[in-house]
Amino acid sequence: MQLNLTFEQLQRWSSGITAAVSATLPEEISAHFTAGARDLTASDQVYIGLYLRDSASITIYERDPDDWNRNYDTRKYRQDPFFRLFAGSRQDFLLPLSALDKGDFHTSAYYRDFYEPSGSFDEITGVFNFDRNAAGFVTYLRRRGARPFGVEELAMAEATADATRRVLERLWRQWRPPGETPLSLADLSGRERQIALLLIDGGCAKAISRTLSISPGTVRNHIKSVYRKLGIHSQVELMAAARGGDLSLPSLT
Repeated sequence: MQLNLTFEQLQRWSSGITAAVSATLPEEISAHFTAGARDLTASDQVYIGLYLRDSASITIYERDPDDWNRNYDTRKYRQDPFFRLFAGSRQDFLLPLSALDKGDFHTSAYYRDFYEPSGSFDEITGVFNFDRNAAGFVTYLRRRGARPFGVEELAMAEATADATRRVLERLWRQWRPPGETPLSLADLSGRERQIALLLIDGGCAKAISRTLSISPGTVRNHIKSVYRKLGIHSQVELMAAARGGDLSLPSLT
């Protein structure tokens, strides 16, 4: 599908992403990202935050949170069909509300007690897993009176999903409490841990392939998986985390 974008829209989106991935405060990340994302998808509101399997949802606001979202983060998130899909799966997804509506959404307690009173009408939500416990989410929202999201807006969200994931990974790293180890090789498979440690030692894909007697292509695929699971983007970033004590290095077992 050809996406109809103006130069100004692309410029605002690009500037927002650049600012978001270099911001140090979660609120700044949210503000920079959501400004461009609202324009790109013609959304009334865009929210980003974190889904955690062992604690409450966390929405990161570009300004003061409202009572509606406080209610979501403290209680209602468990009834959200998007959170339920996250809780029951380890797979990333980017879906319109219609994909999860089995004909009962408008009669559900979540709709009656939360969604309808908020004025919400339609949404597209993406969830990107970081580790066994956490994922970042983005929600593109339209209020009552707007038209539903269509295939063009969904295609736009899909086309920008890689950049969105990068912003959410940045948000995850910046939000984590001080003193908590943000990265752990324990979340990797045995082969991935081997490759991660060789990368930390300065190895390249060709050298690692010779050391482990596997093809360079296989090594590169494992490297991509290592970066995705750890929420980083380069060998330099991995080595810096190891040197700075921000990476847990279990022994190879």
